[in-house]
Amino acid sequence: MTKTFTLNENADVCGTSLKLRTTVSYPKLLELFGEPLESDGYKVSGEWIFEDDKGNVITLYDWKSTKLYDPDYPSISELRADTDVELHIGGNDIAIANTFNTWLQKQL
Repeated sequence: MTKTFTLNENADVCGTSLKLRTTVSYPKLLELFGEPLESDGYKVSGEWIFEDDKGNVITLYDWKSTKLYDPDYPSISELRADTDVELHIGGNDIAIANTFNTWLQKQL
């Protein structure tokens, strides 16, 4: 059975942390999941929060990737136009993060 994940902007992300990195097309993410939630406005310009059917929380976010963090980095709009972006996958469990990444890559 294939595991699926759904967006849940109200999921509790406390305690989640980086589990792995993935390379994605940002425009395709926007097409599939809409605009990301605003984040801290410094290290992260936006994130999506997902949950699986068992309540496991996964976050997908850019980390220190834009001018918000470093003036030499791309602007938010430049990052979001890029088809080859490295994003972070956060969660509480590496196995769930790997399962999410597999699911995500199939969506893309």
